[in-house]
Amino acid sequence: MERRLAAGSGDRRRPASMLSTAAAARSGVRWRRSRRSSASGVALRRKVRELRRLVPGGEGAPARSLLVRTADYIVRLRARVELLRALSALYDLPHHDAGAGA
Repeated sequence: MERRLAAGSGDRRRPASMLSTAAAARSGVRWRRSRRSSASGVALRRKVRELRRLVPGGEGAPARSLLVRTADYIVRLRARVELLRALSALYDLPHHDAGAGA
């Protein structure tokens, strides 16, 4: 019984009967990759939609511009938090015991 060999890359050769199995395995790997990238694409679109909702002025912004707006918004929020912490420390009143006679 003679075995036909299929030419592969370089000196590697496989029996012709194995080609269909190897091709099926490769296509399966491609299918899983595309499914994974499709799922990550859906997750990315969901996150962009959420950012558009959260960031002021983000509703009509394209995705690239939205990322810049988001970064600016985070910087402004951090500055606001620092300001509020400083004001809180400045106006820190002694704690009153609510149970003491009023």
